[in-house]
Amino acid sequence: MDIQTNHPSEEPVKNLNSVEAVKVAVRILDELASAERAMRVTELADVLGETKARVHRHLSTLREMGLIEQDRATELYRLGWRVFQLGEAAGTQFDLRKRAEPYLVRLRDELRESSVLAVPVNGVPMVIASVDNIYARICVSVKSGNRPPQHCSAIGRVTLAFSPGKVQSDALSKPLAAESPLSMTDPAEIGKRLALIREQFYDFSDGEVMLGVNTVAVPIFRGGEVLAGVLAIVGSIQNIPNPPLRRQVDALHACAAELSEQLGSPAYESLRLRQEVMQGLAALR
Repeated sequence: MDIQTNHPSEEPVKNLNSVEAVKVAVRILDELASAERAMRVTELADVLGETKARVHRHLSTLREMGLIEQDRATELYRLGWRVFQLGEAAGTQFDLRKRAEPYLVRLRDELRESSVLAVPVNGVPMVIASVDNIYARICVSVKSGNRPPQHCSAIGRVTLAFSPGKVQSDALSKPLAAESPLSMTDPAEIGKRLALIREQFYDFSDGEVMLGVNTVAVPIFRGGEVLAGVLAIVGSIQNIPNPPLRRQVDALHACAAELSEQLGSPAYESLRLRQEVMQGLAALR
């Protein structure tokens, strides 16, 4: 293990990228959680059997990341806002996966395509569940843990469309690599696409991640219009055309609307009312 020399009065500083460093950080968070109160550095060091200097270094990093907070008056440490945020997100994700399982099967059987569930992690989608198409000779499969690109995948753009503005601007300010010759990489065009997604509650990608493979994705909401996840189908361009079939979008919307309603969001009812108003206005012209 690499060692670097610190101040003579302190212990050697271990490589901060080591597994051991991660273990100490997790133990600090566990101890603060189980104590259910704020603690001093010395107290944490005694409980963990670590030096005060080492614990202080970890506390400084955890505080920088928002995982812990320090009271300026008492200098006591407690769990930070980000721990609550992560816990809330984890609870929603596990609950969503369980709720979504029958809908993934329903989509697979109704549309005869592989179905996928992804959740947003800091504006980046992560696949947490999928159901493979058992009806096709050749199956397009998406593994759990897969992170579709934000800018050139339907799942990624739906996630980005309902993310905070700063997340969107940060994502589009970076160099956007093409996954295939068909990938969208122009920030201005992607920005227009995100606005359209917010209006119609779906997106599709035509061979943007892999030539010949298309995706249709729709948002799942909780609360008002807080993005809880993304529901999608993935399959061959032979079966998912550009633009996608109306029945494909409708089936995805129906499942996402039911899941959103279960999570306390009326977003799809609002979408339906907007569409009715637009249709009525169109009929008057």
